[in-house]
Amino acid sequence: MPILWCAHTDADQRGLLEALADWVSWLKDRYRLDHRVVPECWAQHSELVEELSALHLAWQVAYASTSPADAALTWHERFAMARIRFGDWVARTGCRPDAHRPPL
Repeated sequence: MPILWCAHTDADQRGLLEALADWVSWLKDRYRLDHRVVPECWAQHSELVEELSALHLAWQVAYASTSPADAALTWHERFAMARIRFGDWVARTGCRPDAHRPPL
């Protein structure tokens, strides 16, 4: 199920973020994503959390045993579009590899 972040307590959100962080780490490594796509401080930016959690859910569905044969390809097409949005979000944050800028 999609995560409705605002419906969870801070403690619940921390637990959900920890679980998501494992997948994000795998994603960054698997697809060689650098700080311009997913910065180290992604979990401190709600827009990136929302995008990454939605992408994670889509990935889970795409690779489910009951998914159609082309579901993984569809996920990769969505991932390509998401990477463009990630770049836009990251540019807006102003964060750099060595410096996080808190959201305004």
